[in-house]
Amino acid sequence: MTLDGGVIPHVLCHRCSRIIHSDWLQERLARLKPWTGTSTWALDGDAGQEEKLRFFHSESLEKLEASAAAGCHLCTLISKKDQYFEWFKDQEHTGVVQVVACAGHSSVWLETSRIQELEIEEDMPHDLPGLDGWLEERYNQSLDFSGAWIMDDFVTVQLRKVQSDTYSPAGPDFNPLLSASSDAPQVLESIQYWLKDCVDNHPECSRYSSTQKDPTAIWLPTRLIDVGEVPGKLAPRLVISAAEGLAQKKAHYLTLSHSWSISTKPHNLKLETENMTQLQDRIPLNDRLSKTFRDAMKITQQLGCRYIWIDSLCIIQSGTEAKKDWQREGLTMSDVYGHSRCNVTALGTGGNDACYTPRNPLQTTPCHIKVCDDKSAIYAVNSLLETTFTENVEQSPLFKRGWVLQESVLSSRAVYFGAPQLFWECRRQAFAESWPFKTGTPRVQQRLTEPTLRATGDTPFSSKTVFEALCNAEEQQTDGSHEQKDREKHLIEHTFPSFLCWEKIVKTFIGTSLTFTSDRLFAMAGIARAIEHFRSFTYVTGTWRELYPLDLLWRFTRELGERKNVDSGSNAPSWSWAAKELDVQASLKNIARSGKNTQRPAHWDGNKRFLVESVTSVAYLSQLVKFPNPSFESKYRPDKEGGITIDLKGRVCKGLVKTELDIQGFPQDRLYVAGKDKAPVIVHMDDDTPADGLEVVLVMLMEWEGLVGNYWKRQFQAGLVLVPAKDEGDKGGSTIYRRVGAFRTGELSECPVNAFDGSEMEEVLGIC
Repeated sequence: MTLDGGVIPHVLCHRCSRIIHSDWLQERLARLKPWTGTSTWALDGDAGQEEKLRFFHSESLEKLEASAAAGCHLCTLISKKDQYFEWFKDQEHTGVVQVVACAGHSSVWLETSRIQELEIEEDMPHDLPGLDGWLEERYNQSLDFSGAWIMDDFVTVQLRKVQSDTYSPAGPDFNPLLSASSDAPQVLESIQYWLKDCVDNHPECSRYSSTQKDPTAIWLPTRLIDVGEVPGKLAPRLVISAAEGLAQKKAHYLTLSHSWSISTKPHNLKLETENMTQLQDRIPLNDRLSKTFRDAMKITQQLGCRYIWIDSLCIIQSGTEAKKDWQREGLTMSDVYGHSRCNVTALGTGGNDACYTPRNPLQTTPCHIKVCDDKSAIYAVNSLLETTFTENVEQSPLFKRGWVLQESVLSSRAVYFGAPQLFWECRRQAFAESWPFKTGTPRVQQRLTEPTLRATGDTPFSSKTVFEALCNAEEQQTDGSHEQKDREKHLIEHTFPSFLCWEKIVKTFIGTSLTFTSDRLFAMAGIARAIEHFRSFTYVTGTWRELYPLDLLWRFTRELGERKNVDSGSNAPSWSWAAKELDVQASLKNIARSGKNTQRPAHWDGNKRFLVESVTSVAYLSQLVKFPNPSFESKYRPDKEGGITIDLKGRVCKGLVKTELDIQGFPQDRLYVAGKDKAPVIVHMDDDTPADGLEVVLVMLMEWEGLVGNYWKRQFQAGLVLVPAKDEGDKGGSTIYRRVGAFRTGELSECPVNAFDGSEMEEVLGIC
């Protein structure tokens, strides 16, 4: 139902109304407690204990869709299709649609499904209560509708109770009409509310201080786009922040993340050495300016800002000054996005060059069901909508761009346009149009309380929350009086959780694409600089001194024969994961991770999950003698290959790599330790350079003991596989090595668990 181009929400057809207002459902709704946001699943712990009542809804799927098209809000939610869900359609199969009302101890929800090959016949009841009874009778006869089939995919709509002070003023009751475009007043009002609430009440989202000594100073990018001071009238021009005195004016600015393949095509307007003066006078609002950029400028005005930073308009893209400008501006990304008031993210779904998208607003708006006696309210929300942030945002084509990861990580606040619904995310909370309510424990805030579990993949990854957990982790120094014991405790309680967060960021980055693989480290420079600032960690080419030795024990998940043997061109040292060119199918894994087919013991500790099942002891078997301290820019973009060396002191021995077949007939690199009559150790080579017969040097980094299968202990050792890179003995120096792989003992049942027995020589090795 539309009126003046708008859609009227909260209208129910008589079939949905009779379900909602049934005595059975009303009685159970009265027992609902306010929604806290602790679960996204309807059952909320009630599985197997729920009560159910079956309702007949529609004679066919087509009838259900017709009711949704006529404006029934609940029919629209329970027939949700499009990107999130698609009913199976087959010309040969028809069937009635049922709605099963379910109630548990703390939840009420509706399950909608189509029963194929079950149709209404002439001699059956034609009144709705009679059809309810007919459905229940058929179900009780066989429990599985003998002769019919209930679709495995059904739609779940949750009924939630929310307090009157938990939804934003731009919530579902604010505007009587909903627009069919995301460029709508109620959408803008929601963003304004979320932004103001975050700025006023979330100190963790506003505490990003500049890398300057004075944290109170106003930091601004070199250039910004002034969108114009008259609201509703764009008059964009390029401005030099210092020349305009914007810092003294305490100006705020937004940033834009966008897909270059969509909004920065060859014919599109961009900043060049030759047109800078022209753009300082005026940026023309014609077809040469991307529609995404025009929309972003409009959003900037709507959110009460006058300035926005857009990369291709604020960094010189071509001309005599382009390279120099890029090298300078590229190292300021941690500040550009960290100080942004909000990052406008144009997802570009379906190749759409715009921020705004058309949609059915009833599909993304909670349906108001009733007002309770305590002035709280009950809303219906489609469960499928709540699980789409990862699908629509973090798995979108835009987030496959390597440069976008740091834009997402570094910005404290982001609003995502271009998906079927609008999303908001800050370091504390996440909202969507389908559920714009604040809860007692916001889901993003809840995730921050368990950064280690979150980082290991038990919940969907959010770049902002993992970055926040890493930057805010408390660091404690070990007490020298019990050095080994304290180092072991520090490793488990502090180094592991921090490393897990960093590893998650790196693994996500590796899954993205770069036009030039030589930019691999430079595209992470902003994230690295921010972590350096917040944690005072020492960073060089993708690796942290404080995360030693874990940060050196990386390996690729690709099997032998699938690994590239091409250097990335980043000039990263061999001990850095950035040294090799990767494809998006490759992933990073730590050599100390537990193997497959392991069990989680009852006394499992999240902080110890990193190693095997449960760690009983862990020890460093090497010492970091020298961590490189290259020039400022070389940390993020090394100027020559092999120019950065790390020195380790540890137990060293020689070995021979042989390529042999495993029990399934697949080739596998195995390492035979020289002078020791023991079974081979599996090694993970960094690329597919032929390794059969390769003589190598092994350096041990750490060992640990853990419970396997929750009942017996097993020892593990891990280290690096090296080959000589250059011999500087004639210059009074020593042999410099390069990394070619990593190993772990005890990986297979026949592998030795103590390939190193303490008889090895301890040496200092330089690795480039």
